[in-house]
Amino acid sequence: MTWKQPQHYVEEGVAMEMSAIINHYFDAFSKKYGDKALPGHWKALQDIVRCRTPDCGELYVRCPDCDHGEWRPLSCWNRHCPKCQNHEASSWIDRQQSKLLPVPYFMVTFTLPCELRQLAWCNQKVVYSVLFSSIASTLKDFGLTSKHLAGDVGMTMVLHTHSRKLSQYLYRGVIIEKTILTSKDGFAIGAAETTFNREGG
Repeated sequence: MTWKQPQHYVEEGVAMEMSAIINHYFDAFSKKYGDKALPGHWKALQDIVRCRTPDCGELYVRCPDCDHGEWRPLSCWNRHCPKCQNHEASSWIDRQQSKLLPVPYFMVTFTLPCELRQLAWCNQKVVYSVLFSSIASTLKDFGLTSKHLAGDVGMTMVLHTHSRKLSQYLYRGVIIEKTILTSKDGFAIGAAETTFNREGG
């Protein structure tokens, strides 16, 4: 991979940007993780550094009133970029919140054993997909077959790939509604958490 580092200057009193941090630690990162980082990681790093610089392309804009024109650097549009994707991330969160039902929620977690972490690292798309489908299937089967529930479990999953210390730690946090959709009574509010605590252990 050919790495090109645009020039960035950190002014006193100005918050440091992610691109400046990447530039500062890139050599150390390459030395330590060069044989482990995936192509997507390298692309994300390069896109974040290039974002809104001439290296990412430019667009000529002109004011129709005063006829002043200038070149403006383009965004990278990489979903990991905190500079140009912050608004998109906030909008995504707002859309998810708009889908929430007016009922309480609780969370359960499913952690991948440490023995499988290397396998997951080398086969992320496959392992994450299997992890997702198996968890969803387990929870739905549990809800349908439990004598205390007998209904559909509503859930939202979030994949976590690293711990707070940035070491690999794979688990899915599952946000579950306390309300169960049943075929007989319609809704059974509060049944899910009680049953998961009783039968799920």
